[in-house]
Amino acid sequence: SDEKRQNWDVSGPHFAGWEIYHMKGSPVNPNRIYASQSNGWFGQLMQRSDDGGQTWEAVNNEFAYDGDPGTHQFFDGTQQPWEFKRVWHLEPSLTEPDTVFAGVEDAALFRSDDGGQSWQELPGLREVKGHLWQPGAGGMCLHTIILDPNNANRMFVAISAAGAFRTDDGGETWRPINQGLVSP
Repeated sequence: SDEKRQNWDVSGPHFAGWEIYHMKGSPVNPNRIYASQSNGWFGQLMQRSDDGGQTWEAVNNEFAYDGDPGTHQFFDGTQQPWEFKRVWHLEPSLTEPDTVFAGVEDAALFRSDDGGQSWQELPGLREVKGHLWQPGAGGMCLHTIILDPNNANRMFVAISAAGAFRTDDGGETWRPINQGLVSP
């Protein structure tokens, strides 16, 4: 589009044969866009554009849980290992041009400080009774990330079948906020 977002051009397809799970532009760098793709045959792929979506490049797709994540309870009551499947939500930082967060399935939160070239899990979220989270038959994903525009260390996330969580220290510790929800 033009700079005022008044006139748009259609181009593509850019990712033929791939499902786009989430796409989000950076509020700090308006030319940077992240896209999470998934394909039943090829799996998960992260893409980044630095020219407003005209061209795309694959960025690092290595999402590894921090340490041994152990297991979590599955919908049928059995214990299942944590397994990375796909990125459900991308949330670029409101202040840092190269920082982006990724909410994934099985439910975890990852952070990149180099524009998606590397990813580190913020394992504190899993430590909030993660072993008791019970997904429905459709899986357990971290599908929502909300960054507080007034406090860079405050973040809210939502996980299917587990609820909503809040951190005030940049993701080191989390607390469930499922009871008595109020506006931040």
